[in-house]
Amino acid sequence: MLIVWLKLVLLVALIVFAGSKLSRYGDILGEKLGLSGNWIGVVLLAAVTSLPELFSGISSSALVRQPDLALGNIYGACVMNLVVVAVISTLHTDGPISARVGREQSLSAALGIIAVALSGIGLFVSRQILPISLFDVGLFSFAIFIFYLVAQQMIFRHEKENPSQREEIRYSHITRRGAVIRFCLAAAVIVAAGFYLPMVADELAGVMGWGRSFVGTVFMSLATTSPELVVSISALRMGQAGMALGNLFGSCIFNISLIFIDDIFYHGAIMADASPTHIFTAFLTLAMMGVALTGLLFPAKRKGLIKVGWDAAVIFGLYLLGVYVIFRMGLTLG
Repeated sequence: MLIVWLKLVLLVALIVFAGSKLSRYGDILGEKLGLSGNWIGVVLLAAVTSLPELFSGISSSALVRQPDLALGNIYGACVMNLVVVAVISTLHTDGPISARVGREQSLSAALGIIAVALSGIGLFVSRQILPISLFDVGLFSFAIFIFYLVAQQMIFRHEKENPSQREEIRYSHITRRGAVIRFCLAAAVIVAAGFYLPMVADELAGVMGWGRSFVGTVFMSLATTSPELVVSISALRMGQAGMALGNLFGSCIFNISLIFIDDIFYHGAIMADASPTHIFTAFLTLAMMGVALTGLLFPAKRKGLIKVGWDAAVIFGLYLLGVYVIFRMGLTLG
């Protein structure tokens, strides 16, 4: 049992280290390519920090063949991203963070809500009403991927219509080629760790007697969202609050689109074979994202006495409630 926990801790440490490097060299590549901070957060960093979810999901589907680990990791990653939103909101000392960047990131948050809602509907319909697949991939998995492409087009159009000024050149001493090489090396570490993570999670579920839905939603998601946590806190310390929030909301959109990728590698329709526990997790994610979006659109003028905004406090509360419920359900259904 101790060896399994040590493996999990080692994988988390590797992901955190590589994720911090990815954030730095992703920012460098953004500067070299002339991309804005918001675009880097929503698209570039959201994609690269979600590499663990991508490859751990493929591993869960193709090698371990555990749809609950794959979907639990996806929804759990979205939940953890929203917890990180509350964390950086609390760490932001210059007033409520949403008062500075709320309008800019509301589009990404709204698109994330639609993506999660679509996947939740797909989970219920695929299990109960319409378990139809095309080329061994569920119809709702196709719909989720199509929506992802539409969402990216909308974000690109918004960025084009509302360009932002890039800051002064900070990485002139680093060449584009050097940044690409180091970026790829860090990505390779995350790929390897993310590929091995589901095997350790499945082993942990066995030795601890926990449901796989619980392990996927809590432990795997905690490990695979470590890059988002590191990247967002680093961006916040650099004064890039928009990049920090963009990375988190963009990651939620990207993570939901991974259902389509996981379904390709899974033998059968992954949403039809998954545990109904994930329907609850989808609703939990919707509630947390709704609170985050409301906080963005109607930011508080100041924080409370304990320096925690109302939206962050509600998100923390929903997370604790969700972990308890998923644990209880996972012991029975996982």
